[in-house]
Amino acid sequence: MQASGGITLATALAGYLGESAVATKQREPSRHVTELVDEMTLEEKVGQMTQMAAGEISTDDPAETLRKYKPGSLMYLTSFDPEEVARTSNKLQKAMVNETRLGVPFVYGIDSVRGDNNVAGATLFPHNHGVGATWDADKAEEMATVTSKVMRTTGTHWNFSPVCDIQRDPRWGRFYEGFSEDPFLASQMVASKVRGYEEETNGYKRTGASVKHFAGYSAPANGNDRTAALLPYRTFVSSILPSYAAGINAGAETVMVNSGSLNGLPAHASKELLTDILRDQLGFDGMVVTDWHDFYRMIKVHGFAEDLKEATKLGINAGIDMYMVPAAGIEGDDAAGYQQRLIELVKEGSVSRDRIDDAVTNILAFKEHVGLFEDPYGTPSKVSDVISDGRDLAEEVATESMTLLTNDGTLPLDSGSSILVTGPSADSVRNQMGGWALGWQGVGDTEPPATTVLEGLTDAADSSASVTHVPTGLHEFTNEDDVRRAAECADVVVAVLGEGPYAEEKGDTDTLALPEAQQRLVEVVSGTDTPTVGVIMAGRPRGTDVFDDLSASMMAYLPGTAAGPAVAATLFGDANPSGRLPFTWPKGTGQIPNLHNNYPPDEFNKSTNVNPPQSHETPLFEFGHGLSYTEFEYADLRVAPTKLQQKNATNDITVSVAVKNTGDEAGETVVPVYGGRDLGRVMYPQEVVVGFERVALDPGETKRVEIRSTILPLGTVLGDIFSRGELVIDTGEYWLSVGDLTETVSVV
Repeated sequence: MQASGGITLATALAGYLGESAVATKQREPSRHVTELVDEMTLEEKVGQMTQMAAGEISTDDPAETLRKYKPGSLMYLTSFDPEEVARTSNKLQKAMVNETRLGVPFVYGIDSVRGDNNVAGATLFPHNHGVGATWDADKAEEMATVTSKVMRTTGTHWNFSPVCDIQRDPRWGRFYEGFSEDPFLASQMVASKVRGYEEETNGYKRTGASVKHFAGYSAPANGNDRTAALLPYRTFVSSILPSYAAGINAGAETVMVNSGSLNGLPAHASKELLTDILRDQLGFDGMVVTDWHDFYRMIKVHGFAEDLKEATKLGINAGIDMYMVPAAGIEGDDAAGYQQRLIELVKEGSVSRDRIDDAVTNILAFKEHVGLFEDPYGTPSKVSDVISDGRDLAEEVATESMTLLTNDGTLPLDSGSSILVTGPSADSVRNQMGGWALGWQGVGDTEPPATTVLEGLTDAADSSASVTHVPTGLHEFTNEDDVRRAAECADVVVAVLGEGPYAEEKGDTDTLALPEAQQRLVEVVSGTDTPTVGVIMAGRPRGTDVFDDLSASMMAYLPGTAAGPAVAATLFGDANPSGRLPFTWPKGTGQIPNLHNNYPPDEFNKSTNVNPPQSHETPLFEFGHGLSYTEFEYADLRVAPTKLQQKNATNDITVSVAVKNTGDEAGETVVPVYGGRDLGRVMYPQEVVVGFERVALDPGETKRVEIRSTILPLGTVLGDIFSRGELVIDTGEYWLSVGDLTETVSVV
């Protein structure tokens, strides 16, 4: 650390993980890689920089197309049958290895964002916002390990995951793909996923991870996917970069770039972003890939490049190593056009041969790290051994994610009750899965393995109970009388509400209210004397006014395969809810952005001040909110050390606190440590997470919980409004808190 207190980005953000969690630096390219680069023709090098769709390669005579384009990567086989995927991948790979001049294997990549969601029979875990609600990084790593085993068996080596984008705007259609609005919590989950995907086996990484979408993608100013983001540098380095840095520090082999623009420049055209920050400051030395046809986007969306040739020049010179250019019916923007343009750019001197060699070295080193020169093939005969792995884990994670929002004592339910189950998501595999489930926009003709909420409740209820189902629609409610009569005859109503599946821009919304049909459903059942429990299955905080009409409510996120048993166990009390919201739940879009780590104030004037102007930003549910069927009490908070030399501000801080279960039920809880600073040379966030731990306690039991923490999330950029300095842990007083307990840490 310099005398000014400045910390390099790489050092500061590596501290989020702790020294033991940071991977060793990527291995230098082997002699084999450097010799291959030297031996390749320009055409072969440009081929390595090309990613095509596997469907463009004829399985009858794959060698002809592979010799023509020499692709470094393929993506998206069209079959959902995992054995067929493995066989087809192997057939194409054998042609690549045996019938091209140098026999360099292609790397086959795909989005397996929540299990291998591209093949039938695979376990589909909760989406990332539900994983974030567990505050359980170990489980995130376990899920990624299961995913990588299935992928490698099917001949898939590269996972376009994990998403590192911080949740900032729930209008955004990819909100559920992020882990949290908090950089520290998101960073732990990202790093764990990378470690799981890239677990070493047989001397190489089972699959390669891709941290995405670098960077600022999740902060579109208008909430719409792939639209312009405007981020001050201070916010960018302290809130947006940490989760990407965590993935890189955990060893991520690749980075995928933001499809949008940032501060008036397409991310794919920014040398400052892709070279100066990503490589020089964060120390990334792996491979950088575009997202879908993003050179073309520079022309048609951003109005930044005149034509595809200029866009290609801008992107490659900025630091792109591989272009994702599958045939998509875009004139000129296919493998043939891209390769021709790039070769011309090199021959005319607009792109240097050194830049090409750097890119190809990065690509081949990645292939080496995932063992493609040793064994690039899938094992169809072993697919049946691994395809169903993770079923129990999926139930554990989904159950841990269940977040009890409100409860007037209706929960837990009596398992012998007469229960009316209604709502659009009670018996819908599509809705409990959401997007990326054997289809980009969700479940199609092939369903993944799943137990619905209706099935879960029916299975878990006592033999003396009655479970009645009256289905309703997402956007239609045409059977009010049937629902009302059934509700009047039941002991309790479980209404499973929320959204249908979507992904990316097709999920953008301008409201957080439930559809009118579902609001009316809640009105009808709450108008009876029967208690009503609302279970929300959605990719974002959905539902605003309905909570006043619900006796109890629970956020189930998009729980995937094990939705039924997870929801049932929690509602019946077989599992005590322990999920905590990883995001703030605003009262409506008028409060956006409403984040727990916003700069103060969240209220311009207190509500008791009748003089305008007023701005009351109290959310519906705060970040970290989550109820239990028992009560927990904190005591005797200790922090060590309480004083840090500024040069040692990257060191860990140990926070310990006595946690007691003061209720009558056994339970598990998350113990978050928050940090902040009340006065400084710049403004500080109202609070940030600086550590957390889970603990399970029997009734009356007390445990002292020790939590590794760090004040690095409170690093900031000093100076004026447009300052571009290094991150600094400034001297002064910081506070750390657990519940209502607070201790001070001094930096001198």
